[in-house]
Amino acid sequence: MIAKSHIAEIASVLKAQGVARVIIAPGSRNAPLIQAFTKQFPGKCTSIVDERSAAYFALGVALKTQNPAVVITTSGTAALNLAPAMAEAFHQGIPLIAVTADRPAEWIDQQDNQSIRQQHIFSANSKGFFELPIESNTDEDVWLSNRIANQAFNLAIHGKPGPVHINVPLREPLYEVLPVHKNARIIHQTAQALPVIDTTCRKKWNSAKGIFIVCGQSSVNENLQEALNHLAFDSRVLVLAEAISNIHGENILHYSDFIFQNRISEFNFPEPDLVVYFGGQIISKGLKDYLRGLKHSDFWFISPEGTPTDTFQRLNTVYTAFPESFFQQLFECTAIVKDSDFALRWNNENMNTRKEIADYTEETEYSDLWVFNQLQKAYKPIDIIFAGNSSVVRYIQYYECFNALYSNRGTSGIDGCVSTAAGIASESNSKVVAIVGDLSFVYDSNGLWNRALPENLKIVVINNQGGGIFSMIPGPDSQQGFKDYFEAHHPVSIQKIAEAFGLDYFSCENAEQFSEVYGLFYSGNTASVLEICTNTDVNTTVFRNFVQRFKYNK
Repeated sequence: MIAKSHIAEIASVLKAQGVARVIIAPGSRNAPLIQAFTKQFPGKCTSIVDERSAAYFALGVALKTQNPAVVITTSGTAALNLAPAMAEAFHQGIPLIAVTADRPAEWIDQQDNQSIRQQHIFSANSKGFFELPIESNTDEDVWLSNRIANQAFNLAIHGKPGPVHINVPLREPLYEVLPVHKNARIIHQTAQALPVIDTTCRKKWNSAKGIFIVCGQSSVNENLQEALNHLAFDSRVLVLAEAISNIHGENILHYSDFIFQNRISEFNFPEPDLVVYFGGQIISKGLKDYLRGLKHSDFWFISPEGTPTDTFQRLNTVYTAFPESFFQQLFECTAIVKDSDFALRWNNENMNTRKEIADYTEETEYSDLWVFNQLQKAYKPIDIIFAGNSSVVRYIQYYECFNALYSNRGTSGIDGCVSTAAGIASESNSKVVAIVGDLSFVYDSNGLWNRALPENLKIVVINNQGGGIFSMIPGPDSQQGFKDYFEAHHPVSIQKIAEAFGLDYFSCENAEQFSEVYGLFYSGNTASVLEICTNTDVNTTVFRNFVQRFKYNK
């Protein structure tokens, strides 16, 4: 038996289980992995040198397909570079399989080349750790490797999806020819049985005079959308959905940040008796503060694996269920109430807010706010939007037109935005418009170091000369060293970065130039960058006036 037959076995298992894409960071210790996976996945392997970027690219693939993607690295710090994407995948619930080559155990801590302690390096931010046997000397070694690969795949997709880590210690020789394993045994694991809505649940739902359904970050889910649209016809039910929830509809409250941050104290809005929460993070601090301040409401959290996530510090009950199934069952076994004015009052305020935002942004001068208004006008329903973090995702919240919106809000970092968007684009026939800040773009510029960079990737860089969000929020701009240590003003040329990687480059510095170049940028058939330069001082003034307009002073 060939000593590394078990490597061919795990590649065969993961293909049979349904993995469609493999992202490979080059190296030597991972040579057997490269050989096995490229044989099993012809035409489906992508080479990316920067391991951090490779992991985020794989994360983008998994986000778009909702299916595990594999990222492979060599040993040493190459493996550690996967950590940011693993953390994002863990906290956002994305199935990612990290396969890391390693030195044999006897050479760890012996000052050998590219050797570190790789066992459990992601354990705090992954669903599980697995390690293959060092060699396949017996049939049992191949059997064990088969079982590990099956277990890792099933763990990544069941319950709340997430990342898993398979560590692969390898002895030399590394370049012997491996067999191609076919028809690998796969172990199917059925989805967790979902509970029937019980009597207590129905009783509390039916007796509630006002109900909030708070939608956290979610991927596009037509079944969930349909179930929530049905429930939203109940006049007691208010569905609160930020842009990152990918939930849309007539009776959906989208402008929670303005309403709960600026207006809630001015009106005697009715409080809900019941708050039902699902999904990932929400962005609005105002909404979080409002919900945390409710003293007499029941709070339910809906989680596929029953995790007691107590975001609002008021949790009473956790239902172990997929949200789409839970809400569909709820709709089918409860009565729709038509004669309450609970949701109507909130929805009227939502419509008023929508109109005022539209009116103000039409009147405003050239600034970040003006730019985002133009971007939402230029948006086409078939497009996919990727929103960077910090100020970008907050501006995006002011619009509800985006049908498919992705953002790395699991950990809210700026470090892998370009790479994630590229991964999404690689699995899409639509154009992917990635809107990022200048710091995010520069930080992840290695995301462009990709021979297979998708031609449908369009990157909009909002260049406000640093971390613009620190001028938006109260506090940082009053601190000593604001420009250097908070805003982090920089001299980097966006144009030269784009040109270094062979991308088409466009730029604008005023409204007239934007009108001239956006169409050219968008319509091109290659990956391209549009740099939109705005003035930080103007942005700050416009934004603060914008927020002030929504405060009622009676």
